[in-house]
Amino acid sequence: MNKTSRMGVGQLLGGSVWCLVACVVGCGFDQTPSATQQMSSAGNTTTSAGMSTTAGSPGAGSEAGGASAGTATMPSGGDAGSAQGGQVAQGGTAGGSAGAGGMSVAGGPPAFSAKPLSVVAYSPYRDGQAPGGPQPSKDDVKADLMMLEPYVDGVRVYGTDGANAYIPALCDELGIDLHIGAWIDGIASDEPNVHALATLVKENHPSIKTAIVGNEVLARSAKNLMTEEKLLALINIFKADIGATAHTYKIAAADTYPQWMMLRPNLAAAVDVLIWHTYGWWSGVAVENAYPLVSKRYDDMLAAYPGKAMILGETGWPSAIDHLSTDKTTTAVGTEANQAKFYQDALAGMRARNLPMWMFSSIDEKWKGTSGEGEVGAHWGIWDSARQPKAAVAAIVALPK
Repeated sequence: MNKTSRMGVGQLLGGSVWCLVACVVGCGFDQTPSATQQMSSAGNTTTSAGMSTTAGSPGAGSEAGGASAGTATMPSGGDAGSAQGGQVAQGGTAGGSAGAGGMSVAGGPPAFSAKPLSVVAYSPYRDGQAPGGPQPSKDDVKADLMMLEPYVDGVRVYGTDGANAYIPALCDELGIDLHIGAWIDGIASDEPNVHALATLVKENHPSIKTAIVGNEVLARSAKNLMTEEKLLALINIFKADIGATAHTYKIAAADTYPQWMMLRPNLAAAVDVLIWHTYGWWSGVAVENAYPLVSKRYDDMLAAYPGKAMILGETGWPSAIDHLSTDKTTTAVGTEANQAKFYQDALAGMRARNLPMWMFSSIDEKWKGTSGEGEVGAHWGIWDSARQPKAAVAAIVALPK
């Protein structure tokens, strides 16, 4: 779904068309690919494109030498595999027993801590601010991160330019894990953005746990002409920049559920962690059916990439705006109450399964409401743009940990 907000100065100067592209594709619509699409050759992720990095969070997305992905699917009866380091799930084995937390490997490290959320998407823009426009101050960004810290282990950020440049040092200071990306959109700023991410991680910020090369860029390929081969080349540029020096962060690629379900073993093998996105809202399902849909798609991903470390890197529910399913039979209703219910259902479910899940998003951004994502873009946060909590915040605090 994701994410309109990742545009930087370069795109805005390049014309409003890039804003529309980033927002529309960034919204990560979750339709499953057609049979024809699924048969296409292994492929070729949502928002903040920038001049040399990107500012802004994406819209809600629809979704480095790790172990290579297998081609066999998980037999029926197989469970999800164990989480690694509290962050990463791996495909389980056929017929594996439930084990602790619903895992097929009993006693695996927990995917969640005692905090209400594992990781949440964060973009620093306040009312009247936007990528390429007025930026928040360092004090503004610090205030946001201090507000989030009691609730989260980490934040996901989609670019390194503008006010995002303050985030790594502030996360170091506040003890917040940082999962940070380079904005890629099939344009001239792609390579500079990748170089900027590599430069940042070589500064050895202890907070940086994941370096994400691109976000839903393949989901936007009809507009940006990005291919899996081009994305792989950019990942290799990142790896060349960081060199062979040992590092503790993981390299990741992030895209939507439909894109990963086209089966991309080469892309999966090129990274340490596969990050995928899915949203029941974009599928137009009623909120009571949203978590079962997301959970089923997790099963699909684990079966498609057995043994591969992966994270559900974006899911969520807006607090306003409705969305009709493609077949016009069901409607996803955006309200604060439904947002709170989805967060409760999803967090309780994934905690029980011990599968890592990052949420989109932390704070509303008004500028997104007039972007290509549409009005819904301004309503994905569980805090409003005035930094006041919505019903979902109390709901997640009340959940058993």
